[in-house]
Amino acid sequence: MPPYGGRKLFLQSRKPAMIAFFRSMLESKLVMGLFALIMLAFVITGVGTGSGGMGNLASGGSEIAKIGSDSIDPTEAARSVQAQFDAARQQQPGLTLADYMSKGGVDQVINSMIDSRSLNAFGNLHGMVASTRLVDSEIAGIPAFRGITGQFDRDVFLGILGQRKLTETGVRDDIARSKIATMLIIPAGGSARVPMGVIAPFASLLLEAREGQIAAIPTAATAAGPAPTEAELKTFYTANLARYTAPEMRVFRYALFDRKRFAGQAEASEAEVAKAYAAKSADYVGRQTRVITQVVVANQAAAEAMAAKVKAGTAIAAAAKAAGSEATALATQDQTGFASLSTAAVAKAAFAAKQGDALVAGKSGLGWHVVHIDKVTDIAGKTLTDMRGALSADIGKGKIEQLISDFVTKIDDEVSGGATFDDVIKKYALTAVSTPMIAASGIAPSDKAYKLPVELAPVLSDAFQAEPDDDAAVLSLAQGQVFAFYDLDKVAPAAPRPLASIQSEVSDDFNADRAFRNGRKLADAIAAKVRGGMPLAQAISSAGVALPPLRPMNAKRIDLAQMEGKVPAPLALLFSMSSGGIKTLEAPGKQGWYVISLTKIIPGDAASRPDLVAAAQQQIGRSMGDEYITQFANAIKSSLGVKRNANAIAT
Repeated sequence: MPPYGGRKLFLQSRKPAMIAFFRSMLESKLVMGLFALIMLAFVITGVGTGSGGMGNLASGGSEIAKIGSDSIDPTEAARSVQAQFDAARQQQPGLTLADYMSKGGVDQVINSMIDSRSLNAFGNLHGMVASTRLVDSEIAGIPAFRGITGQFDRDVFLGILGQRKLTETGVRDDIARSKIATMLIIPAGGSARVPMGVIAPFASLLLEAREGQIAAIPTAATAAGPAPTEAELKTFYTANLARYTAPEMRVFRYALFDRKRFAGQAEASEAEVAKAYAAKSADYVGRQTRVITQVVVANQAAAEAMAAKVKAGTAIAAAAKAAGSEATALATQDQTGFASLSTAAVAKAAFAAKQGDALVAGKSGLGWHVVHIDKVTDIAGKTLTDMRGALSADIGKGKIEQLISDFVTKIDDEVSGGATFDDVIKKYALTAVSTPMIAASGIAPSDKAYKLPVELAPVLSDAFQAEPDDDAAVLSLAQGQVFAFYDLDKVAPAAPRPLASIQSEVSDDFNADRAFRNGRKLADAIAAKVRGGMPLAQAISSAGVALPPLRPMNAKRIDLAQMEGKVPAPLALLFSMSSGGIKTLEAPGKQGWYVISLTKIIPGDAASRPDLVAAAQQQIGRSMGDEYITQFANAIKSSLGVKRNANAIAT
């Protein structure tokens, strides 16, 4: 049993405790929903178009909600819910659509859409707009839209939208709505101020200290009593039948094959290599990359003046700072990449300059570009001879992929046509292996030495989901490097083990359970003596059995917050008791019992911790700000006459 005594458990930094304690206050659903661009989750998280499941949501013709002159139709809602579900499943791979819906996922997405549209409508009514430049800036900053140069690539942008079945107009509208919502809610939330009369008592409570004692009564220290009778064993066995029930067991047979099976059939010919080189010839042409630092200024005169200063020896960053601007160092890129951040003409001028040059490269929609050429790198072209090895390997890999795909298709066709597992094994000269009777955990009770190969975990999982009459199947293992053709052979359902075969085990469990119950009686008796006025130490010594010595307990409330939800149960109980109280508590794993006494409560004084008061004021103010935002959004929806279609949402 773990001891809980001494200050050494709690002498840690207080600041992280504050952060952990207030973290839960920052989970405003409205705020989080508004900042999560619903449609862009599709793009930013890189998830696919989903596994389906939302089609029915979009089947109805009724709109989901009406927000002023705007509305949300079922197709939009279905697409948004699917996007958020796919993103959530990336974080929780085992998440099912039913779980997601039961936890309010659909309602949360639809509520966020309504809030965003409402704020946008309110902003539009009062003349607020998100400029094209602002939207462009947001899009350019999304990592998913960057090309090989690390900069925004419009082709990548459009390609991803096409894969996700999104339109550029729809994405831009979502971003614009989000920016207008942000403009509205930040002032609303930032206006919250919490008076010191509220903060000081709260901060003082965090500094409250408690002192107490804990006595441990291990199960092993109490007498188990005489050997159980046959009737007692039978009663105990029946009452705890689930404990003695063997899990379902299964046997499956499998045969492995990998890429080596097809290695001799995948050589690339000279003609294939030449064709592959020609298809990608543009990639092998020599090119030049540059590292560029640039400053964008409003007018040509300022740009010329800054370029002159840089040519004279002033660092471009310093020249920019002196002009009230800021220089941007761009990652290594080619001319096309730089053109996507400026214009083709600006990029052409920048790439015509020499390393170390400073110049005004031209004007874009952002302003005049002053650039400094930090570094020029010439990348030589690659000939067919240079690329032969890599292209041959790629072609060979592609051929093997195709051969494997064809082989798996052949096996599937054989099985679909009525062939048995043994038929396929014989026809294709595969080597079959049979597992012993194993549980879903991979353990074989009849063979303690057996260990299921780690790479067969997907087969084990699939075999315990299969029905006895399911066809044999091929599964991909080791990220597609190995494949298993397997068949479920036998199924032994879960069943209680006979008492006669485990009598010794049941007898030990009976004795342990009786000792545990005796320990509780002893703990209750000790607590009763303390309530009657006897000191805890004396009650322990008069218990009639040898028990561990008392241990001190002491901590502050803020120490519990620092443990981030992992507070030992005895310590948590200490802070729920009244002064002079005595309580018993079961130890983890039925190892015994605790008797806990609270001897002293020391009130906290926030005057000694101005840093804590400041942190509390800031964090509670933020929480109050979230409430202001929620009320502000509700008022906007009320003024706009937002109408939700409950039937369409239910569908």
